[in-house]
Amino acid sequence: MADDNDNGNNWEQHRKFVVNTLERHEQRLNEIHDLQRETLVAIATLKVKSGVWGAIAGAVPVAILIAIYLCTR
Repeated sequence: MADDNDNGNNWEQHRKFVVNTLERHEQRLNEIHDLQRETLVAIATLKVKSGVWGAIAGAVPVAILIAIYLCTR
């Protein structure tokens, strides 16, 4: 009978350990998910900024060429 009670206690301890471990893993997974979301937003922001700077960099030589063309006419 004492053996059965010990097994029950061992199982209860193991169950608590497993539940606590799963809860910690879930919390950490949620933290990783939040970090991933923040990273994706940062990447999207950088893509927009690089597109704007690329457009500006492409427009400057065109504006210079148009100015040269108009001045030499």
